[in-house]
Amino acid sequence: MAETVTIDKLNETATKKAIIDFVDFYLPRFKKNNLEILSMYKVDYYLADINHFIFENRSFTPEELREELYRECGSDLKRVISVINPDYYDNGNLVSGTWEEWYQKQFDKVPVRD
Repeated sequence: MAETVTIDKLNETATKKAIIDFVDFYLPRFKKNNLEILSMYKVDYYLADINHFIFENRSFTPEELREELYRECGSDLKRVISVINPDYYDNGNLVSGTWEEWYQKQFDKVPVRD
């Protein structure tokens, strides 16, 4: 079985892949205001800067926004992922599969009140 690591232990190529995968998860959920699970983590400061960048550059095409977000906010995105602390394979793939799968697993853990 492959060894798992945190994002801080990935090489540069795998780190970029991990961050871009997170961006691909984050942007559609941001647009739908559907990121409640992330509020369980102490990432507000970083997300405020990331969200501000997205808002200020909403005229970009999706691909431009993705690339510019990585370029301009890559360190903040890496910090968000680091706080969330998911396990990665050394190629930058999440052990849990995708961010959508990770998110659903976290959502399923939230207690339901009658």
